[in-house]
Amino acid sequence: MWNDTSIPDLNGRVALVTGGKCVAIDSILSENHSITGDRLVWPPLDLSKPSKIVEAVQLLSSREKRLDILINNAGVAADHFTMTVEGFESTIAVNSIAEKFGPKHNNFSTAKDLSDPGTTDRDDYTSRKTVFSRCGASKLANLLFTRELQRRLDEEGVKIIALAVDPGPVATDGGMGVFPGFLKPVLKLVMKSPEKGAFTQLYCATAKEVAEEPEKYRGKLLTAPGKVNMGSDRSRNSELAQSLWIITEEALRIIGI
Repeated sequence: MWNDTSIPDLNGRVALVTGGKCVAIDSILSENHSITGDRLVWPPLDLSKPSKIVEAVQLLSSREKRLDILINNAGVAADHFTMTVEGFESTIAVNSIAEKFGPKHNNFSTAKDLSDPGTTDRDDYTSRKTVFSRCGASKLANLLFTRELQRRLDEEGVKIIALAVDPGPVATDGGMGVFPGFLKPVLKLVMKSPEKGAFTQLYCATAKEVAEEPEKYRGKLLTAPGKVNMGSDRSRNSELAQSLWIITEEALRIIGI
């Protein structure tokens, strides 16, 4: 069974992982003495603010000549309705719109299997639906974005693989935050630890099988290492995927991005 010990040597590779916390750097360095501080950089990146994402991408471009792996962690599930300064609903802004800024490199996004009830029309950018409906819409958008990104990469002849990942139920701080306190002890017994929850992401980003079998993986959703899931009918709708791409570009153009 594939796990973190299956990861090949990544020496010399450059990776960008969103959704992390700067405090995690101390933990990583203390647990991995072979990693030096200059090899692990935390660029300020607020995924709810498109202008800040542009600044972070520019900073990365000035520091690095290449990017081998891009991991778009999209896991915000705000329990209260909030709007960003640009006028987007915050869950959609962080989980979906922020993806549009990712450099075109080995790319995949976390997209939990909440996509059936979601929609992707213009109103979803300012929707006041329930937390699960908002999250579902953003995750459907993740799957559609991945499909359309892969189509465009293939059309341009770019040999990059874009994948979406459903890690399943994972007991992260963010994931547990949407549940009542009395349920959390029970849920932790049945949910994956954050370490095991990352295995599918790590597989997509590092496994040789992905590079060796591109036809199997390009633009697909994975629910476990090596396990491709068809997803919902709506998530496979190519016209909807193209429409979402165009609407997102239009929304960003309106705010001057």
